[in-house]
Amino acid sequence: MPKNQRGNHLSVHPANPPSLIKRQVHILFIFVLFLPTVFLQPVSGQTRTTKIQASARSTISFRELAQRQKNLAPDTARKKLMNEDEDKLPHNLPIPPGAKIKLFKAPPTDTIRRNSSPVPPKNGAMENPQFPGLGDNNTTIPPDIGGAAGPNHLMVTLNSQVRIQDKSGTDLSTVTLNNFFSSLAGITTVFDPKVLYDPFNQRWILTAPANPGATTSALCLGISATSDPTGTWSLYAFDVDAGNINWFDYPSIGFNKNWIVITGNMFKVSNSAFSGAGIFIFDKSATYSGTASPSASLVTNLGGTIVPAITLDNTVNDLNLVSNWNGSSGGNGLLRLFTITGTASAPVFAATNNFPASSQTWASGAASNFAPQSGSTSLIANGDGRIQNAVFRGGSLWCTHTVFIPANSPTRSVIQWWQIDPATGTVQQFGRVTDPGGNEFYAYPSIAVNAYNDVLIGYSSFSSGKFASGNYSFRLHTDAVNTMQSTVQFKAGLASYVKTFGAGVNRWGDYTSTCIDPDDFSLWTIQEYAELPVSGSDRWGTEWNKLIPPLPDLFIQDRPDDLGAEPNPTVLPMWQSEDIWLRKTPDPTHTFAHVTENGEYRTGTANPNYVYVEIRNRGGATNSGSGTEQVILYWAKAGSGLSWPSPWTGGVYFDPGPNTMLMGGIIGTQNLPVIPAGGNTILAFPWSPPDPGVYTGPLAADKNHFCLLARIITPTGMTFTETTALYANVQNNNNIAWKNIAVEDLLPGSQRPAYATIANLGKRKMNIKLRFNGVDDEGNPVLLEKGFLNLSFEGKLKRILETQKISGTGFKQIDKGNFQVQREGGTLTGFILNPNDIGFIQIKYQPKDGNAKPKGFAITVTQIERINGIDKIIGGQTTVFGQVKGFGTSPGKPK
Repeated sequence: MPKNQRGNHLSVHPANPPSLIKRQVHILFIFVLFLPTVFLQPVSGQTRTTKIQASARSTISFRELAQRQKNLAPDTARKKLMNEDEDKLPHNLPIPPGAKIKLFKAPPTDTIRRNSSPVPPKNGAMENPQFPGLGDNNTTIPPDIGGAAGPNHLMVTLNSQVRIQDKSGTDLSTVTLNNFFSSLAGITTVFDPKVLYDPFNQRWILTAPANPGATTSALCLGISATSDPTGTWSLYAFDVDAGNINWFDYPSIGFNKNWIVITGNMFKVSNSAFSGAGIFIFDKSATYSGTASPSASLVTNLGGTIVPAITLDNTVNDLNLVSNWNGSSGGNGLLRLFTITGTASAPVFAATNNFPASSQTWASGAASNFAPQSGSTSLIANGDGRIQNAVFRGGSLWCTHTVFIPANSPTRSVIQWWQIDPATGTVQQFGRVTDPGGNEFYAYPSIAVNAYNDVLIGYSSFSSGKFASGNYSFRLHTDAVNTMQSTVQFKAGLASYVKTFGAGVNRWGDYTSTCIDPDDFSLWTIQEYAELPVSGSDRWGTEWNKLIPPLPDLFIQDRPDDLGAEPNPTVLPMWQSEDIWLRKTPDPTHTFAHVTENGEYRTGTANPNYVYVEIRNRGGATNSGSGTEQVILYWAKAGSGLSWPSPWTGGVYFDPGPNTMLMGGIIGTQNLPVIPAGGNTILAFPWSPPDPGVYTGPLAADKNHFCLLARIITPTGMTFTETTALYANVQNNNNIAWKNIAVEDLLPGSQRPAYATIANLGKRKMNIKLRFNGVDDEGNPVLLEKGFLNLSFEGKLKRILETQKISGTGFKQIDKGNFQVQREGGTLTGFILNPNDIGFIQIKYQPKDGNAKPKGFAITVTQIERINGIDKIIGGQTTVFGQVKGFGTSPGKPK
């Protein structure tokens, strides 16, 4: 993707998503104890560790559960009438000795951009049509809105229900929150749900406490098996206190590459006195796979609502946490930072001495009912100053919360947001969303930050001149520091709202949700508003809104499921782009769009092949179309060890003497036309492939197989600087795509072997691992359950086998030059390739049933370099026999 004035960002290297087979979870539970006697004591790390296990576990199908739900009587039980801890949490905590207060001298309030008028966002940011989330069924106050976006679905979690929608707002499945966790023994009343989508492992994570105020208090956790939340989930329950003294409330949730972290506030069962913060640290890999034994830790600490960051840099080992500490101490307001370090199975929790601070102070609470509304003298509760959520990416920790100003005698609530360097506690940006006239009250914010540091904060708005509404504020990464654009009221309230269930507090909130789309560009928020009453009962409602930043964002899909995220978090091959396809004859109407053939050599240039490249604009604005944006298309002789820029840019020959075996070159360059926001265009490149007859030696076996590479070039360049590592360039930058598949007939008598060229085109030795995968005609990885891959090594690779020791998994050696791969993902390890070493593998598929006639199948060879014990993909090749789903070999559809 063109940088579009965006900065560089950390690379993401996703781990393989493990399967959900066994049903154990590896966690660490830290009980952060709050005691008056330790108020002035400095806080250090962990103290003692206690292992625990899930008290209950089960597996459900959300789709089946929703079907059964339709036959159940409506759940009319009312719950979550009061947030018992709101007036019990410690808000103005002492500053311990040794504290490192990193003061940010905030500008005067009248220089912070804010506007209470519901105006369009600056630069015309594109809003998709908004739609309802999940409404009020008159059983809960407040709703406690959790929401997350996956590749194809949205999830909404409320105190009342859980709903799955598609991204157009169509409701797919709905169950009650209690029913979602009802298969867990001992779980009754479930509340305060939150949901996240993990884009690196393609899993949904749903958590909620259960059994409030009881000795049976538990923490529930749900993990989806795949990126489809309507399918299978694994559910777990954990006893939050084996001593049955405390119960668990108000969870916050985050994750990084190592852990899922859920924190909450602990209260005594006997008198509801605040006891501290409970912190569950789950080994993420073990949680997803269920292969490890659970464990837990107990430490002593200060503070409540310690919020873990949603960590969107998947190379970062540590996880950061943040808490509202003291809104007015010595003329400053302070947060406090915490960390989790160590290994996935042995985490270490610690309170740091870093206290990000602002010269603007605040109160962390006000009257229980505080914000005005039209049509009623009853005020609406605005919560308190706890941190609502936190996001870590690009080295910065972003967070937001409601604060009450002025600090000494609050008259309104505003939204406060921070960008912090957690390593030092330095405040990088600080701002407030506030109405200078004091008429608008804002509360219950949530924040999301995309890959380019564009920021969206969603929140509720209140004033005496309107009904309670849903708003957001957007910040483009190029906006002036410490500012947000004008507030946007995207969902106006429809009626006054008074709903207490007789408890006295007019509850609203307690939280909302704002999140990134898995494309890591678009941003979603789901907010609360006052809905029209039904049968005399006032109601709240929830509304989704999607915001696409107002910039063009051109990209080429690496795979059909590629949403344009940079880096692409997939762990699947990156050389199978269907947005690049070859036709032997022109196809101006794109009847066979995305359906590729092998190139065909023809004498002369009057009868070329045609390569088509689709360019997409996922941005919220058109591109320039001024001739400064181009697509360059390259070819190279097929191989799994290709680098950049050679051999793609030409001048590289396999035979330096005769210079006849050219290894690559530029097919053509074309200027891009104007592409509207959300639109696409297809460019056609005529190409006359080189004469395959000139290729001899190790290149002779696969003469007609060529690789294709397309690159979008703009004045702002690539988001990630390109290196010689081709695979990494393609994965990191969404405006580079690669095609390296051969297409073969599957007619009787015509099938020939697949060929893979393995090479080291770099300047140093490589320790190579080869991985072999096969899929059937439906794209399912079951090919090697029905047969074997027979491998015959030739050229340099055969000589290596004679002198080097080769090991691996899932294979059987037949003789020195021949192997049989017997299991999906089988590997051969230990090929040492010197610079310019080239060899090839002949691969034949042998069904176990000699009479079996496969409808189609695909074989993929991945070349991996082993560096300091870590595998790094160099490249790979795929050969498709017949028509295989997902490989661009089935009949196309007219565009």
